[in-house]
Amino acid sequence: MGNFRSVSTSTKIVNGRKITTKRIVENGQERVEVEEDGHLRSLTINGREQLLRLEHK
Repeated sequence: MGNFRSVSTSTKIVNGRKITTKRIVENGQERVEVEEDGHLRSLTINGREQLLRLEHK
């Protein structure tokens, strides 16, 4: 079987903030990324939420 990649992106504005959800399926693995105003807020791989390392300024 060859390599397969599917990417689906949706964007909406909620309370003045831009929320982008990107669903990527690659070689049977599903990855869902949620960005808020360009910053990654959530990452889920195969239905399991991943911990994000937050940078404080």
